[in-house]
Amino acid sequence: MCVVRRMLTLALFAAVSIECGAAQNARDVTTNTPQPGVMVDVGGRRLRLHCSGPVGGPTVVLEAGFGNPSSTWGRVQPEVAKFARVCSYDRAGLGGSDPAPTPRTVVALAEDLRALLTNAKVPGPYVLVGHSLGGILARLYASFYPSEVAGMVLVDSAHEDEMDRGLALIPPDVLKQMLKTAKPEDMVIRHPDESIDHCSLRAVMNALNWRADIPLVVLTQGLPYRPEDYTNPSLAPKYYQLHLEMQKELVGRSPRGRQVVAEKSGHFIQQDQPELVVGAVRQVVEEVKSVGRARK
Repeated sequence: MCVVRRMLTLALFAAVSIECGAAQNARDVTTNTPQPGVMVDVGGRRLRLHCSGPVGGPTVVLEAGFGNPSSTWGRVQPEVAKFARVCSYDRAGLGGSDPAPTPRTVVALAEDLRALLTNAKVPGPYVLVGHSLGGILARLYASFYPSEVAGMVLVDSAHEDEMDRGLALIPPDVLKQMLKTAKPEDMVIRHPDESIDHCSLRAVMNALNWRADIPLVVLTQGLPYRPEDYTNPSLAPKYYQLHLEMQKELVGRSPRGRQVVAEKSGHFIQQDQPELVVGAVRQVVEEVKSVGRARK
């Protein structure tokens, strides 16, 4: 079944993969440009961390999507730094960070973030901002350390159940062919600099089933999936509709959750409409601050 899910990942997120390719090209252009930040030891390895903005109040932590370095937040971090302390970082093997043995579990990624924030003495509470896979990691971190997370912004977050829900949408003959060509290594979601054990992801996330009474904004891609990006073009609108349903489910994870549809954006809302991400972060930060003032 893990092989099926891996193959389904490719079918469900073909459009996303194309956009990731564009982001990868942008990253390649800036690879030789020194990036701001410091190297922080997380237990024999170092991760690059960049914090900016005034200290005081909640700290905003930016978590990038699969295979993306922290530079994906280049249009967001400077604006958030005008009103809050904000930190971005490169996961192991990405950007300026040291590599780690792969494939990695999502739990290992969350523990890396905890070690980074602890060792760098980044003060909480945190407002976690996660894009794509980063949204899953934000919810995982909040499940493990709920007292540290005061708010959350999910930027077109991945959903752990979306692949299984999409399985029924694949025509039987197509699914049969996928199974015939599947290989053991298909159980790992691969990227030149990052690979993740996908089989553990859904089991962990479903077992924890994160929910919390905290400010939550779910930003959702407003541009439909493009039929030309799919082997079976007729599946594109069905997968997009499923994505919208999964996004609404995430809104319900908090009684204070709300959704904003980025009408002019694809998967990378932080690049297409960064002002929406900045606005959502500002809203959550202010809500967290108001709760803190009311408790004094």
